[in-house]
Amino acid sequence: MNVPRALILLGGLTLTIACAAQADTLLLAADEHYVMGDPGEDPAPDLNAYERYNPVTAGDSVRQCNGFPCTGSVEDKYPDGRLKHKGYYDNGLLVLYRNYYPNGQLEREFKRTDDVRAVQRSWHANGQPRNEIRYAEGQVVLYKDHYINGALRYTEERQRNGGCYTRMELFDAEGRPISTLLLADKAKGLIDISEYHPGGALKCKGRARCDKHSLETTRIGTWTYFDPAGVTVRQEDYIDGKVHAVR
Repeated sequence: MNVPRALILLGGLTLTIACAAQADTLLLAADEHYVMGDPGEDPAPDLNAYERYNPVTAGDSVRQCNGFPCTGSVEDKYPDGRLKHKGYYDNGLLVLYRNYYPNGQLEREFKRTDDVRAVQRSWHANGQPRNEIRYAEGQVVLYKDHYINGALRYTEERQRNGGCYTRMELFDAEGRPISTLLLADKAKGLIDISEYHPGGALKCKGRARCDKHSLETTRIGTWTYFDPAGVTVRQEDYIDGKVHAVR
């Protein structure tokens, strides 16, 4: 499954801390003090293997049926006869398909909605949603990831042209925000960023500018920092990513 790089970083809790006064490449924050839920097991390798036949998710292989590229409906089954995979192939490439866990639960579903857009949804083995990925012209434009209990863990949305993010949100096990990024002005590339203390109290907020070519973010304007009780502890004024004044 093609997973956005930001999510991989979040899974390891290695992203730059937003409120640590870092100047550049700011997206989201997380550290060991936040109570994160169970993300569930990684997708089974044998089910993930079908992605190699899906050009939308960067697959570059052609499936063969009796020595020729598969065309039409193809089914694979587990040793006990239960359905494992059912897909529709065009010249060896997947157009739409469903994969199933050994217990019969739907594992993932992929379909193209038109010539340039597609959507893939997957589920944990317990039936709760795992993630949703929407594609446009070969690019991921929306990604949602859920804990094993179905609660939203992370969401990411970006412009269709592959430019800056328009939304990034990370939540703890109780559904409380850890950090958020929201587009404020598309034309100017301005984004509003907030980080929260464990428990959900606002920790800091400020604005940054995203370069649509490098995708790097630079702090601008005033950033305000709060203690867990909501009291302002300091403010920092930024000009082109550098601290100009501290109050």
